[in-house]
Amino acid sequence: MGTLGDGFGGHLGFVPRTGMPQVFDDRTRDACIVVPGIMGSVLEDTATGRPLWGADPRVLTDRPAGTGLLDALHADPREQAADAATALRAPLTRIHATALLTRPWWLPILKGIEPYTDLLKTLQGVTLAPDAVAPFPYDWRLAVAYNGALLARRARAHLTWWRERVAARPEWRAAGERQPRLLFAAHSMGGLLVRAALEQDPGLAADTRAVITVGTPFLGSANSILKLNLLHASPKPGWLPRRLQPLAATLPGVHDLLPGYRCLDRGLDVDRLTPGDVARFGGDEHLAARSLAEHARYRENGFTLPGHRAVVGEAQPTVQVLDEEERAERVVAVGRRHSFDIGDDRALLRHPDTGLPVRRDASGDGTVHVPSARLGTEAVTYVFSQHSSLMRHDEVLRQIRRIALERPQGAHLAGNGEGNGPGLETPHLGGTVGEPLTLHVTGLNTPAGVRLSVHSATTGRPGHPLTLRRDPDFTDGTLTTRFTPDTPDLYRVILDTGAHVPITQLVLAGLSDA
Repeated sequence: MGTLGDGFGGHLGFVPRTGMPQVFDDRTRDACIVVPGIMGSVLEDTATGRPLWGADPRVLTDRPAGTGLLDALHADPREQAADAATALRAPLTRIHATALLTRPWWLPILKGIEPYTDLLKTLQGVTLAPDAVAPFPYDWRLAVAYNGALLARRARAHLTWWRERVAARPEWRAAGERQPRLLFAAHSMGGLLVRAALEQDPGLAADTRAVITVGTPFLGSANSILKLNLLHASPKPGWLPRRLQPLAATLPGVHDLLPGYRCLDRGLDVDRLTPGDVARFGGDEHLAARSLAEHARYRENGFTLPGHRAVVGEAQPTVQVLDEEERAERVVAVGRRHSFDIGDDRALLRHPDTGLPVRRDASGDGTVHVPSARLGTEAVTYVFSQHSSLMRHDEVLRQIRRIALERPQGAHLAGNGEGNGPGLETPHLGGTVGEPLTLHVTGLNTPAGVRLSVHSATTGRPGHPLTLRRDPDFTDGTLTTRFTPDTPDLYRVILDTGAHVPITQLVLAGLSDA
């Protein structure tokens, strides 16, 4: 076995037979940056070292401990005001991000997020050395513009360091002699950070070969309004929603996920959100104004990501627009699973006979609808997957590997770009121990050959397979079953059709407040 340096772990090259030329493993010379989504970074208190987010998901079922952590995450006025200039002039220090998530996590509405361990291993397996891959943990509570400026600085430093290291290793020339460039792999809100970083630093954009966005809400996500509206949506919210809604209302990062597209269904028309609308739903008017102004700027000017490839989850039940209802003097945002088409003149497409806006289900990954995730590029691939587990999905990881190695993109993975396929839906507010949780499976003609199971996401404790049946309350063939959790825990629901990569979703079950 021949080798070309420790960076390849002794496996880059080998001589198959005497007299035959050396054959090398396929590697990229480029540096890679992994940018997680919202909730995807571990946060801790800088002064005390106390973990505030992402260390142990059991705090989500421990009311006293969870309450203290969520209260500590509230953004103060300086954190709310922080922008790109703040990041360059005087970065914030009260809370800092230490690492990417290594354990699953969950919150109401935003639902679950899985660790990024598999993604890091995938990229480390195709680079000249594992440290060519740099994770970028960040304080996701703060504004995209602020974190984008930090990302630009970190990416430039990493690329400069990596180029120096490659230049000092002549034995790595077997992988080519092209100057290393950057490849970004970004999940969810991480794609917005990459866009902000490259727009702020044109030189960095020129040094970027490819940007892979996975489930990035370029147009925003209607789920952000449902999160801000948590206290209004339920007459008796549990302790977690009671703590989460006031927290979300202080966070610039949550407001930066507001939908910038026309999402308020008025029946005869469809409106965009105003800062006043967001405030009535439970958000912060000033943070909303800043976010919606950014959406307007991108609508007018746009920004093209270099080498952009988008991986888009589809076929999952996804809230795309909102209705507004008055309930007992409360303004309630109600999520709807349809969207609207816009013509080249930016006008709504209307039915020729009724004049009503044409409504259609564009589907999505359960959090981000398809049009939002595929904006800005024709290089789109689709996969049947929930938003939280996209970065653990085998086919997504294969696609990222192929892009890193600069191979031609494959077909549409397991998806077809038409929203037709298996989907999974779990309760977006979680559940209570001892009370049944209703689980829905969509897009299948029959339960035959379909396996749905629930496991503990914290201990790995297996659960029993569940029996799916037709739900008489649905006319589209939706399958339904119930699962009763017996202990407070974060659970992973797994849908295996036998024909696709399994679809997973996380759901939390806590103790009753009573």
